[in-house]
Amino acid sequence: MAMADAPRLHVIDGDVDTAVIAEYESTRRDMVRRGIAAGGAAVLAASAIPLLLGVRKAFAQAEGDAAIIESAIGIEQIAVFAYARAVSSGILDEETMRIATQFGAHEQEHADGLIAALEALGGKPPAKPTNLADLDAVQDGFGDARTQADIANFAIELETAGIAAYYDAQLKLKDAKLLQTGASIMANEGQHLVVLRQAVRKAPVPNAFETGEASS
Repeated sequence: MAMADAPRLHVIDGDVDTAVIAEYESTRRDMVRRGIAAGGAAVLAASAIPLLLGVRKAFAQAEGDAAIIESAIGIEQIAVFAYARAVSSGILDEETMRIATQFGAHEQEHADGLIAALEALGGKPPAKPTNLADLDAVQDGFGDARTQADIANFAIELETAGIAAYYDAQLKLKDAKLLQTGASIMANEGQHLVVLRQAVRKAPVPNAFETGEASS
């Protein structure tokens, strides 16, 4: 895409720091498509930008293994909820429903393993999401999904943000077993991304290293 044709980000519905917008654009260019097309520009509510960035920062801002694992459980529980809603949406075809069911089961296994690790550290897992408002608090847009491609693109955003969070967590986790668990989960999320990208006809493996950075 030529520079002149690149999407422009118009922020509405509030003020956002320039630094936040810059970070959003540099790491989540693909997410601009979740905005409302208007004259060739992408329009995104200002309030949505910190929510999308917050998925990655949940790990980066946590201090100590227990806090990091608690944040991870929250992200996994959101993913379980999102895939369950996708399966029950009535939008997906049979094959895609099978994939969403399998991915949701993977996310539940991740959550279960992390909960066991957190409890071993004396921690308590966060409450599970129960409605779309809980999902929107992490990533807005699922309620606007009208097609199978919309749901796949939403899942791509969520999986990408999750990978970014686990990537950042590797810099802070101290326990070797937790590092191994996080790396294993991150690899599985990368596998999910390959399948989801193929579903919307994107390059399945655009980068040699998967870090949660959106492809330009």
